[in-house]
Amino acid sequence: MTTSVQIDIPDADRTVRSPTDALRFVTASIVGLTTTLIVLIFPDVFGGLGQDLSEIFDDAAGAITEIIGLIVTVLVLAVPLIILVVFTRERDFRRLVIVLLAGLTAAAATWGTIAWISNLLADEALTPEHGTVIVAQTAYYPYVAAIAAAITAATPWLPRRWQRASWAALSLLIIVRLAMGSNLPAELVLALSIGVAAGSGILFIAGSPNRHPSGEEIVATLKRSGVDVTRLNAAQVDARGSTPYFVETADGSRVFVKTLSTDERSADLLFRLYRQFRFKNIGDEPAFSSLRRAVEHEALLSYSATAAGVRTPPLVAVGLIGDKEYSMLLAYEAIEGRSLDSVGADELTDEILTEIWKQVEILRDHGIAHRDLRLANVFLDDRGVAWLIDFGFSELAASQLLLKNDVAELITSSALLVGPERAVRCAVEVLGVGAVSDAAPRVQPQALSGATKMGLKERGDHIDRRIRDEIEGTTGRATAPLDRIKRLDPGHRIRNRA
Repeated sequence: MTTSVQIDIPDADRTVRSPTDALRFVTASIVGLTTTLIVLIFPDVFGGLGQDLSEIFDDAAGAITEIIGLIVTVLVLAVPLIILVVFTRERDFRRLVIVLLAGLTAAAATWGTIAWISNLLADEALTPEHGTVIVAQTAYYPYVAAIAAAITAATPWLPRRWQRASWAALSLLIIVRLAMGSNLPAELVLALSIGVAAGSGILFIAGSPNRHPSGEEIVATLKRSGVDVTRLNAAQVDARGSTPYFVETADGSRVFVKTLSTDERSADLLFRLYRQFRFKNIGDEPAFSSLRRAVEHEALLSYSATAAGVRTPPLVAVGLIGDKEYSMLLAYEAIEGRSLDSVGADELTDEILTEIWKQVEILRDHGIAHRDLRLANVFLDDRGVAWLIDFGFSELAASQLLLKNDVAELITSSALLVGPERAVRCAVEVLGVGAVSDAAPRVQPQALSGATKMGLKERGDHIDRRIRDEIEGTTGRATAPLDRIKRLDPGHRIRNRA
């Protein structure tokens, strides 16, 4: 007998502005801008490569190559037309407009960019034998950009085999045209990058289909993983980088489920890119190669923390949602209680604060950095026992920098609730003078999580300075100057003196 499952989650929007499209736009734009700068600063770099390719292909070129080139060119030029015909037959004029607009934008941008570069390089000889990058302004480059933009913009609605076939056809066209000695690498890189940027940019503005998993898909995945679900509810909790749910099972227990998708992974990559551009000495590790690797990493850290003796909810299941690696989930035993961001200062006694720091001490002894020890990730259960949750950003074999960050994060976030004196005193009682004093240079807004930094900003009383003063007074050690974190920070010395 199959038990019906009650699903209580809000209806999702049909279209969303996907971080994946934004990431694709940023990446393609960086490639295009980098290529343009290289062309303008070192105009012979790509030209030499183009000559080498021309010589290689010329040796193998002949009448057959010309005929094959003509056939391939005609076939590939028909790719966007086929996409438009299919969308027209399906009477989906929104998709039709998106693809058309993307193609036209890419073609115009490519033509304008090549014309602009050609004008700037007007003093260079516009012949391949001189190794010049931009050899001609032809309709071929804008059309390549338009094809790339059309494929990119149509991707959310194309079956995977159609996507692969479209990109394979475009790649074949580029190879054949190179063999015919028609084009040099710089123009092709510019055309492709502008095309992908235009397609993903238009798609981001217009919105792409929401591929977030449905409640039915989540339930099916949990059941495949051995969790007998009777009810699925949306969870109103802070879950950075994921979508949270609570699940009730047939045996009366509760499970906390977080789903992660390639959109959340793309958002994380964009955030990492921004942090690398703006900050230094922040301890970020390279991004994972796939969503699966990121989920497996969190599962490993959860198991490692549990094995080390940290009080954290046990992992129940890890599952792939659907038959494509677009979404995955992790399920944990649910803890009845509240996170510290919803607990009053009078409830957070010194005994509880000390117990939280003992959990952190276990992490440090085993070389594990939590990397997100804000109030929302410290849980107080109904018995008043503290738990650490969410190891999605954690690291094994952590560096001293990451371990210092954990201490600074928890001292600052708890000080927002109980004040600097109690926060520092309880930390010193457990970790000792050295660990707390060493973390003082990291007690600054730019080194902390977004939630803690926002808490500092909302208070507006420079509590981070008071925390550093309290650390110096409690430990009896002069604190080192603040670590320089912003790449360009003229006010760094002024703040250190303040």
